[in-house]
Formats: sequence, structure tokens, C-alpha cells
Amino acid sequence: MHNPLEKKTKAEIAAEKLEAAIVDCLIEPGSVMTETEISEFLDLGRTPVREALMKLANENLVRLSRAGVVIPELNPMTMLKLLEPRSLIESLCIDKAIDRMEDSDKAQIKAVITTLSQLDDNDRKSFMAVLREMHQILAQSSKNEFILASIKTTQGLSRRFWCYYATDKDQAYCTDLYIRQMNALLASDKDTALNASAELIQYLQDFTKAQLEAFKSTH
Repeated sequence: MHNPLEKKTKAEIAAEKLEAAIVDCLIEPGSVMTETEISEFLDLGRTPVREALMKLANENLVRLSRAGVVIPELNPMTMLKLLEPRSLIESLCIDKAIDRMEDSDKAQIKAVITTLSQLDDNDRKSFMAVLREMHQILAQSSKNEFILASIKTTQGLSRRFWCYYATDKDQAYCTDLYIRQMNALLASDKDTALNASAELIQYLQDFTKAQLEAFKSTH
């Protein structure tokens, strides 16, 4: 995570703004855009945009092709595939975070719990932002840069799918699970944290399968 006192580069700003636009579906899934169009959309130069696109391509949020920059479609089958490695990565991350987290990590986790507890169930945009922060803190707490890199490859698309399809009821249920998981991390209660993670993954699998069935019925 960035220290708020550090000055972000234009490439970092471009990556954050573009990621938010993709996750929040401000850019239509399935769109094909040129670098120039994205530069104009972000009001940033092509050089930082090009760097941002390379970063987001590594996180599966865009595909770079001869046709242009492809914004992936919302595909339930792709999401089910993503949930398979996500389950394993998050379990490993929780295991290592509990063993290695420092006081500074715990302070950030406490702040996330407070924010989650205060969110309205219909505030999807704020929920997306806190999810991004929470997964970064969790990965950071593992003290393993490879876990951090792996989490980045699954989280962006997962958050976008959730943002597009989730209901207030879905958000309320998962908020409670995340709070339970975060409190267990603070208490070094590995079993409870892992059980909350497993319950969350199962919920997301059922949630995604429901969207897949709805998709099949309309195609």
C-alpha cells in the first residue's frame, strides 16, 4: 500500500482511476478502446496510460490486442474459475498473516472493521473501495510479495462481478463475514478466520452459479 504522504506517479494515478472505472462498470464490459480514447477518458497522457494498461493487464482487468484495449466481459464461468485459485490463495494468506502480522497491520485492520461496520448495505461504491483496501492489507500482512501479486490477479475481476450483480442483501451477508474474518485475524484465531473465508468462497460460488443459470436462460 502507498503511504498517503508519498506522491503518486501519473502512471499510478492512471492505474487507480482506470481500475475504478472498470470495476464500477463506468466503462461497459466488452468495450474495445484505443489508448487515445482511454487517455481522453482519464484526462492523462498516453505514456502513464500505457504503463497503467500494462499493470492492469497483469491483473486481468484489461486485455491488450491488435484491435485495441479490451475490457473483459462479465462472464460467470470465468468467475467460477477465478474462485478456485482465490480460495487457496486466501487461505494461505490468512495462515501467514496471522503468523507474521505486525502492530501496524493490526491498526489498519481495525480501521477497515470500523469502516465496514458503518457502511450502508446499498453503498456499493464504498464497499468496493474498502474491499480493495482490505485485500491489500491482508496480503501485506502475509509479508509475502508473491501472495500479494497472486491476490491482485483475482481480486479486480471479482470485485467488478460483485459490483454489477450484488444486491443489498448479498452485501449485508458478506459484510458480516468479512468483519468476522477480520476480528479473528486480530485475535490470532486461525480456525475462525479460515472458516469465515471458506464460508465466503462458498457463498460467492453459489452467487456466481446463480448468475450463470440466469445467463444461460437468456442466451
